[in-house]
Amino acid sequence: MKILVSRSLWLGLGLVPLSLWAALPPLGASELSQTLQQLEDDRPPQQVFRTQVAALAEQRDGYPAEAQGRIARLQCWAQPAERDEDFRRAVRFADEALKWARARKDRVSESGLLACRGYHQQLLGNMEAAGQDYDEALTLARRLGDERQRADILSLRGEMYSYQGELAEGLMELMDAHRRYEALGLEGKGREVLAKIANAYRRMGLYERAQNYFQELEHDYRVEGDEEHLVDIHTQQGLLYVETGDYERALPLMAEAELYYLGQQQEGMLAWTRIEMATVLLNQGKTEQAMTKLEQASALLHQQGKGADSVTRGHWYIVMAQALDVMGKPTEALRYLDQAEPIFTKEQNLRFLAWVHEVRAKVLERQGRIKEALVSLKQYVQIKQDLEKMLREQRSLQMRFEFDLARKELENQTLRAGQQLQAEKLKQLQERRHWQYLVVALLVLVMGILVIHQRSRTRKMHRLAMTDELTGIHNRRQIQAKGRKWFSQAREGGSPLSVLLLDIDHFKKVNDRLGHHVGDLVLTAVAQCIEEQLRSLDRVGRNGGEEFLVLLPDTRLDEAAEVAERIRLQVSRLRIEGVQADHPIHVSIGCAEYNPKDDNLGELVRRADEAMYQAKLGGRNRVVKVA
Repeated sequence: MKILVSRSLWLGLGLVPLSLWAALPPLGASELSQTLQQLEDDRPPQQVFRTQVAALAEQRDGYPAEAQGRIARLQCWAQPAERDEDFRRAVRFADEALKWARARKDRVSESGLLACRGYHQQLLGNMEAAGQDYDEALTLARRLGDERQRADILSLRGEMYSYQGELAEGLMELMDAHRRYEALGLEGKGREVLAKIANAYRRMGLYERAQNYFQELEHDYRVEGDEEHLVDIHTQQGLLYVETGDYERALPLMAEAELYYLGQQQEGMLAWTRIEMATVLLNQGKTEQAMTKLEQASALLHQQGKGADSVTRGHWYIVMAQALDVMGKPTEALRYLDQAEPIFTKEQNLRFLAWVHEVRAKVLERQGRIKEALVSLKQYVQIKQDLEKMLREQRSLQMRFEFDLARKELENQTLRAGQQLQAEKLKQLQERRHWQYLVVALLVLVMGILVIHQRSRTRKMHRLAMTDELTGIHNRRQIQAKGRKWFSQAREGGSPLSVLLLDIDHFKKVNDRLGHHVGDLVLTAVAQCIEEQLRSLDRVGRNGGEEFLVLLPDTRLDEAAEVAERIRLQVSRLRIEGVQADHPIHVSIGCAEYNPKDDNLGELVRRADEAMYQAKLGGRNRVVKVA
């Protein structure tokens, strides 16, 4: 451990050049594991993080394959992320690293690299591509049972939803990520997600709730002496004060961030901070000071050979247009607004588009171009109405989400109370038991009743143990037991056996958007639909969540694929209460037939699972079979 700390310290302080570090022996297994864990869980300040990851990458080929994958994921996150060209470079790195991971069938690295690529696609404004990467990464992480990566991806996708205006869905994913981090004991990651949750509440206009989170995080980071995260919280608080018109409190926080980013040489964040300071100064009537900040930001955004982050550049255009309008230069102001509009149109950022039209209407009005000003004003009013409508819908969804959480908590409390009551009753029964021995006749009577009750209870418990309570079909234990029995018969007798593995497509969206009650109806309807397409000797069971396992004895692969296609078609025709007709329920199905190379049922199911995964990748709502 002493060696680990000294190496990391030297690297963090820049005391050991990478060329010399590469000449040192590779880290031992224990030291390497600790270093990777520290970088993944307790990411140090940005410059230190990049230096340490670069040092590990110098010797990556000398480490085991699992460690190489972890280093590749860290390399992706260590890419500079200040300008559009940085984001594109990170995407290209992720593309190459994904080829490497897929060639080695390293699914853990594949999931992490997809998440990293999605994040940088998001920074480029390619929201659809980012969403696809996040979805694929989350599917992989879920199949791997990797709770850490699931939390990471939910945090990233939740923040993207929040930025796009899907605030309620973003909050749900961020809260889910926070619960998972807490369960894993990752307090630092949990606090980072809390900051995103606070930011979502700010975007929703729930300023008091957001401020409570910010103040709690500010206290924690101040106690820990974590300057980087403290500055980040202060900038978010500054935005909150700007939105509430409290410019006197906003300006010092932005000035603090300016000094920090200047010292860290983070030019992108420094430019953004100066633009926000210019916004505050303009609202305070300090036009000359605002122009100074805008010119300083411009010097960073328009450096020779360095393409700035397009969103930050668009932000600068709007604030510069405001300043020029105040200075009586409407023609230049309109030119900057024309440059800003396509950026936020691509981003689908309604808030900034409304801002563009609002400023343009004011500039045109001052020029006496009333008709054109009216057109811009109408566009501003329309977008503003759309924003307010969306905000109302998001608040309604958020309230329903919080209500569902409260209801579940109440149900859990009721269950716990019932368990405590049962435990108390059991205790009282035990205390009185010695009195039963005094009366033989009563003892015989009581024992007889207990025997009858126990038999009935045993039969009931046996039935419950073998059946899925919601859908009424076999549960995982029963279907797996039946599968193992038929697998042994197929192997010993040579009779064919095929299995189907089905997964309901986008089932999480059904739960999130329509509620768990509708989700339960969907599960029940799909289970019944599957049963109706099977022979009396076939079996279906709920394998877990929205996944079903079908056993088809005496059935070849082609015949199984026909059964699967029939199931897929009938499920797509289901009409379920609460599910809109234009969003039908679909399933992806993988088919596999017993092969003498299969040592157990698990291998046969795994091949069906791989086929189902290919169905998912191929666009969902389809059947894929594997020999």
